[in-house]
Amino acid sequence: MDVSKYFSVFMDECREHLQLLNDGLLELENNPDDTVIFKIFRSAHTLKGASATMGFNKMAKLTHVMEDLLSRLRSKELPVTSEIINILFEAVDTLEGLANRIAEGQEEDIDISGIIQSLNRFSLGEVIKPVYQAPEGKADGADSNRENSSQSKAVFDRRSTNLQLRYLESEREQIKKAVAEGMRIYHVEVSLVEDCLLKSARVFMIFKEINKHGSIIKSNPSMKNLEDEQFDRRFILGILATVEPDVISKGIMSIGDVESVKVEELTLENLPIEKRFQVDSGVGRVTAAQTVRVDIRKLDDLMNLVAELVISRSRLEALGAQLDSKQLNEVVEQVGRLTLDLRDNVLKARMVPIETVFSRFPRLVRDLCKELGKEVELEIQGGETELDRTLIDEIGDPLVHILRNAVDHGIEPPEERLKANKPRKGKIVLRAYQEGNSVIVTVSDDGKGFDVKKVKQQALQRNLVDPETLEQMPDEQIFELTFLPGFSTAEKVTDVSGRGVGMDVVKTKVESLGGMVKITSEAGKGSTLELQLPLTLAIIQTLMVQLGNEIYAIPSSYVEQIISLSDAEVKMVRSQEMFMFRGSILPLFRLQNILDTPNAKNPQLDELDVVVLKVGERLVGCVVDSLLRQQDVVIKSLGKYLGTIKNIAGATILGDGRVALILDIRAVA
Repeated sequence: MDVSKYFSVFMDECREHLQLLNDGLLELENNPDDTVIFKIFRSAHTLKGASATMGFNKMAKLTHVMEDLLSRLRSKELPVTSEIINILFEAVDTLEGLANRIAEGQEEDIDISGIIQSLNRFSLGEVIKPVYQAPEGKADGADSNRENSSQSKAVFDRRSTNLQLRYLESEREQIKKAVAEGMRIYHVEVSLVEDCLLKSARVFMIFKEINKHGSIIKSNPSMKNLEDEQFDRRFILGILATVEPDVISKGIMSIGDVESVKVEELTLENLPIEKRFQVDSGVGRVTAAQTVRVDIRKLDDLMNLVAELVISRSRLEALGAQLDSKQLNEVVEQVGRLTLDLRDNVLKARMVPIETVFSRFPRLVRDLCKELGKEVELEIQGGETELDRTLIDEIGDPLVHILRNAVDHGIEPPEERLKANKPRKGKIVLRAYQEGNSVIVTVSDDGKGFDVKKVKQQALQRNLVDPETLEQMPDEQIFELTFLPGFSTAEKVTDVSGRGVGMDVVKTKVESLGGMVKITSEAGKGSTLELQLPLTLAIIQTLMVQLGNEIYAIPSSYVEQIISLSDAEVKMVRSQEMFMFRGSILPLFRLQNILDTPNAKNPQLDELDVVVLKVGERLVGCVVDSLLRQQDVVIKSLGKYLGTIKNIAGATILGDGRVALILDIRAVA
């Protein structure tokens, strides 16, 4: 049977189980509990079955040997030791390597004999006395597992031979209302073929087919068991639909690997009622049936179409203003509203919880602590915060550098922390939250903080800044020197740090994504690195301004305020124009001088239009000829021919077909 069509489903599930194995082993290291061991065992078992089915023999063999070792841990023939945990982590790393090579079609390139031998040393070795016993009054672990297994098997067998659905009174009332609105209640019994591969994928397709005509309200086995393939090959669904039974039957039979379908219509009178208690049967609409895995390239294509639609909307608005037609303007307004709704929904579809990146960091911190002999607790907050998928794929490496620095440079060794009256174990807090049109990610530690003297010393040694300027710089600017290429305060080169590569990569990557990095630190108490990232890179809100005959777009996230200044309010201080704003003196720049824009009008104006920009904690004023409007724009790359141009972040197409350049405010200000 051709299994290639299931490859993408397998890879998605493989990566999910690898993450579960990582998380489970981290939990097991801190809490050697039977439940945790079973959770790890179950993921390894599922991965073994899926990989064997797909023909990936190395992955199947490795997970099989892992299963043997986990089985001995579960039956308490072996204690949970740090050595076993390390070997299991090594096995998971090998599985991740296999998964990456499988994706490239080269599984055979990885040698698994060494890790197999290490696992077998325990899984085939002598029985070691366990370090903890089952609580009094409970069966021995192995007997208990066998007993639970046999009980589960008995229940499983009964369900397989005599599938039934019974409803609670509350569910009957829900069905009654649906029937009154014209719905019909059906019981649909499905049998899959004997050699069906990836049964959960078949179940998902059946759910999707049924949801075309109605909704699923109950199942046997439960929805969770169906999703986890914890069933033989038969299951029964209770559904509400408006179509005839044969429509449902034909739709399901058109799906591959379905052997038979039986559809029975029920009435409220013959509806089976369960009056005593409610069994976990997944009441309500099926979560899995409402979640669809979509290739990110399809979402990219959809976003490109929406982007073109936004440009066309701008052109329609320009035409409507020229023709001054009431009817046309009404249509343009309606199209504008629909376009905005479509844009927002597509952007939401691209959003992914940042937890998908954060979830890999507990393992990173754990391994670094083992290597450096430190003790660190990593606390993660705001993992549910959503970010555009494009950004999710890019921020992983910067966060890795920041966390490595926090563990290596920030957190002190346990003995040093005790001398400083600190807890033996250090703490790092990784937090994400949304603020306006940005997502803020902070990494805070309670370590020793940045050593200002050491940073100054390194800056002078490397001729990064002259002594006079350095003495006048506030601490915040001194900290930013660590972002310069080649800068490092490490006393010796190690596998973790000391090569001067890391923080410059962080700043470069974050700024290439349209974000900013900020450092705050207090000696002896710790430091915080803050990353400010845009929600999306595809469409941004801008302030359109004019200089001479040119139109420029300023990202609204940088605009603090718009003001007017008279000539008398502008003062010259050391050859720099300055002005008062909220009690502070700010520098004033003529934007046409920075951009070399000809025919600018503002030198001849008595009243100047000034856009106050906020870049990090710094405020500056930029003089423009005139302010046009706020507008959502689609960011277009300048292309390989033009490449990177100073002060320019990209371009956009206006409603009249002209091109407007989008300013890189960090470079301008």
